[in-house]
Order: sequence, then C-alpha cells, then structure tokens
Amino acid sequence: MAEAAAPPGGRGRPPRLAGILAPLAVFAVLVALMEGLKRAGVLPVTVPAPSEIAAAFGRAHGDLFYHMAPTVLSAAAGFVLATLVALALAALAVGWRPAERPVMTLAIVIDSIPLIALTPILMVWVGNGLPARIIIGTIAALFPLLVGTVQGLKAVDRNVSELFHILAATRWQRLRKLAFPTALPFLFAALKIAAPLSVLGALLAEWVSADRGLGIMMIYALFSFDVPLTWLTILAVCVVATLAYGLVALAEKLVLGERATSIVGGR
Repeated sequence: MAEAAAPPGGRGRPPRLAGILAPLAVFAVLVALMEGLKRAGVLPVTVPAPSEIAAAFGRAHGDLFYHMAPTVLSAAAGFVLATLVALALAALAVGWRPAERPVMTLAIVIDSIPLIALTPILMVWVGNGLPARIIIGTIAALFPLLVGTVQGLKAVDRNVSELFHILAATRWQRLRKLAFPTALPFLFAALKIAAPLSVLGALLAEWVSADRGLGIMMIYALFSFDVPLTWLTILAVCVVATLAYGLVALAEKLVLGERATSIVGGR
C-alpha cells in the first residue's frame, strides 16, 4: 500500500502555523543578535539595544498611546478621503475620455511636489490642526490610488463591454456593474500601497507643526537625545503602517477571496 501523502507545510504542522512561526523565529534571532552586538560594544550610541527600547516603552507607554491616537486618526481620515477622491477622479477620467489626460497630469504634478515643502504652506493656509494633517495624508496616498483605479476601470473585457453596449446599458450601469467589479483587484493593490503612505503623510505633518502625535513625540525625543525613545516612536510608526497594510490585505481577502492573488500571481 502506498504511503499517504504528507500534509503540505510539514508533517502534522498546519501551513498557516508554519507561516507565522518562521517570521517570529527570524525576529527573535534579530533581537538576540542586536542585544549581543550592543553588549559587545559593536553598535554605535545612536542604535540602542532591544532591552533599552523595551525599558523606554515601560516608562513612556502612556505618552506613546496618547500621541498615537491623533496620528492614527489623521492617517485613517486621509486614507478614506484619498480613496473617495481617487474613485471620483478615476470615474471621471474613464467615463469621459477628454478628462483623462488633465486628471492624470494634475495628479502627477501634485505627487511631484515634495510634501516637506508643501506642508508648511498648508499649515499657513488652514492652520496646524487636524485638517492640515488630514490633507497631507490624503495627498500622500492619492497618486497610487488614482493610478490603480484608472488602470482597473480600463481593464474591462472587450467582449463583455460589447455585450453591455448591445444591451444598451447606461454609462452608470457600465461603471457600476462592469468596470468597478473588474477594478477591485487593482484597487486593493493600490490601497495596500496607499495605507502606509497615509501614515507617513500624517507623520510628516506632525513634524512641521503639531501639539500631539507620534511625529512631535519623535521630534521631542530627538532634541532631548533620548535614543531609546526615538527608536520606540520609529517602531510605533512601523507597527501602525504595517497594521494599516494588514487591514487592507484582510479586507481584500474577505472581498475577493481567491481573486486576491490574481494580479500578483497571474492566475
């Protein structure tokens, strides 16, 4: 009798568990390596040991979560606003062909302006409150969303498009029932790029002028030469950006299912 085939992902080990354990093992090795190098005096003073970052979290976790809230709020609002603006502009560009070139040109011009130069100007116009940070987060995330949405709306199958034409479908019906479902994989791919960018945009706005946020906390830590606290805020930003990406990827999996990997995997 032939032997039964071993389950994928190792003998008796669920594939998902193996996919989780491998990154955790790599992370543990890196933490141990950094700790050892710091204790051996190999790392410079600007790079703290993981134990020093953990100690900084122990003494400043309250401040960390206090400053994290407005950053998350600004990034989330900017991300949502950028998505709505991108959908509207993409629908205009695809639905009315003469508008495509002006819309894309305007998006390229806006994206080419350095945010570090644009942020102080916006602060003068709208103040240094939450609206300015939301606008910066929106601008940071807008361009990849617009490009992805336009490409997705234009990726309709020609035969299906001709069928809609034969059935005398209106422009709105074509957009809602044909173009938008086709664009979903492209849209989610763009959303996964834009989510971390909105976090970085909100952080940049806080660097220029803010009274709360991870950006201003990072600036305070830098000017006080608190190296572990500086790295703690950097790690906090990385965690927020990674969670934003992960939430979009989860939504993609729930909405698209097996189609979620069709763009990358070519299936």
